[in-house]
Amino acid sequence: MSIQVSYVGGDVENYKDISVEGEAEQFLTVENVKYFRTLFSFLNPKDRDILYLIFLSRKKQTEVQDILERGQSSLCYDIKQIRKRLKCISYLKSVSDIFVEFLEKDASKYFNEQEKAILTMLFFSTSYICTAEVLKMSQVKVSSTFEKCLERLLKKKIWPIYEIFYTIGKNLNIIKRTYRRNGLILDAIMD
Repeated sequence: MSIQVSYVGGDVENYKDISVEGEAEQFLTVENVKYFRTLFSFLNPKDRDILYLIFLSRKKQTEVQDILERGQSSLCYDIKQIRKRLKCISYLKSVSDIFVEFLEKDASKYFNEQEKAILTMLFFSTSYICTAEVLKMSQVKVSSTFEKCLERLLKKKIWPIYEIFYTIGKNLNIIKRTYRRNGLILDAIMD
């Protein structure tokens, strides 16, 4: 089966089978891929290529290095970062209902509208840069407000929400790495 897409892992919907000589089973089934699709959608095309080549096509790292024209240390670093990113995304996905319920019921007791907006943007982006850009404020304002909110959560002993934002604070820019160059925001997808 020939798939014409802009990157190797781009056509999950039409994935049928990747046969491997001498092997009857694949690492991931179509159902597995569809389940993980929401997680994979947060990855840039380069990261998806690596995942699909290794886990669907069962390519060895040396083969992936050749296909993607990457060095061994670079590929290993990317795999480590992909694992970290997927763990964080999976965690945030697992606690999203807790966060949404907090926003709907209790957030107004502890935070003003600006603080709630900052926490919401940080929850979905894990990025001071993205949050500042969307809310049209400085990164310093976003950072200092976030730290104050985190302290308030700790002081008020709102443990589930504190844990969520403590985790986000330890994993800034993990979901979508962003950089600022010459006043422009650049996504990691450009790397």
